[in-house]
Amino acid sequence: MSNPEIDSQSSTPSGIKGERKRRTLLVVLLMLFLLLCAVGCLFLRYLLKPEPISEIVPLLQVSKQAPPTYVKMIEGVDGPVGVTVSPDGQRIYVSESKGERLIKIFDREGKLIQSFSPPGTENTNRIPVYLAASLDGRVFVSDRYNAVIDIFDADGKFIDAIIARDMTLSKYVKTQAGGILPPATMFYYDNLNGVVVFQKPGGEVETLVGPDRADWNPLGVRFDAEGNLLVTNLVAGQHQVLIFPAETLADDLVNFAPAVKEFGAEGNQDGQFSFPNSVVKDSQGNFYVSDGNNGRISSWSLDMSYKSFFGFGSSEQSLNLPRGLWMDAKDRLYIADAVGQTIRVYNVSGADPQFLFNIGGFGITEGNFNFPTDLAMDSTGRLYVADSENNRIDIWSY
Repeated sequence: MSNPEIDSQSSTPSGIKGERKRRTLLVVLLMLFLLLCAVGCLFLRYLLKPEPISEIVPLLQVSKQAPPTYVKMIEGVDGPVGVTVSPDGQRIYVSESKGERLIKIFDREGKLIQSFSPPGTENTNRIPVYLAASLDGRVFVSDRYNAVIDIFDADGKFIDAIIARDMTLSKYVKTQAGGILPPATMFYYDNLNGVVVFQKPGGEVETLVGPDRADWNPLGVRFDAEGNLLVTNLVAGQHQVLIFPAETLADDLVNFAPAVKEFGAEGNQDGQFSFPNSVVKDSQGNFYVSDGNNGRISSWSLDMSYKSFFGFGSSEQSLNLPRGLWMDAKDRLYIADAVGQTIRVYNVSGADPQFLFNIGGFGITEGNFNFPTDLAMDSTGRLYVADSENNRIDIWSY
């Protein structure tokens, strides 16, 4: 027979061990559940507002002094000058200044989706330069040869063109030819002959003497967060910034009648520009203009009053020939310094701009540039740089 006392003593430790195992298992399951919840919350947060993981998780945040890392390059472009990304970040648009002078669409992996160009043009009579994607996905492209801003849909189908401050192609043809044109009417601006060319479906090609464009010569194009189109305009004696209101661009372009705002003049004094290439805004509504030939960034307040300039000089943080600009969500200003062969980054969130770091340097190897002219960043912190003389788009990421 068994001894009850011995059985009691031997069974007690076993029961305690079993209870401990159950508690440990419950703790592990609880921790896994909490971890799963945390991952789920992060995933939901990313879906609502895509950002680099270091910006979403405070403990992983990288110092603003740390530059992004080089990822890869997109090849198959000939002298790229402008670059922009679609609102969802899935498409990269690039303008070529050499070869066929096309506008090309790539996916995030660098695969060519398609190429396109304005109607009625060849590589000898078009020079696409800067690009900007509107909030609804349309692509606006400045053409230096024809002095127009061509407008395409997300797939490269031509929609219209801004051919003067207050005039689109469709509006001009409507007012001069009489009546609204039928769908599928082809039209374009012929700058060489100063005429507007159009052809109704099944009809003959017709021409109209073009409008007065003495005060119109667009170069840089960017959209602000509200959908306003910011344009740098290089008319002799009037190098300036023009602001086209979002509501005008959202309406039927046949009825184009923008209340254009403007600031700046040509020169090298305070409040003046010499070949401004790009303009962006920070989270407070201040404007920043790449004052190309003056080698500086010019800053302006929300009410378009001149504030100051920075970047001029001969130090590590100084600018040589600033071209394209980009402002990220943290008010970090990215500047493509074409002659400096680098991307200079400033923090403009405070009272005075603070230089942060340079991205890349001169060279033909990965992570270096040869005449960088423009840049664009998607909402995840992926930076695309038009590396003009290296015939590629360089990709960096935080």
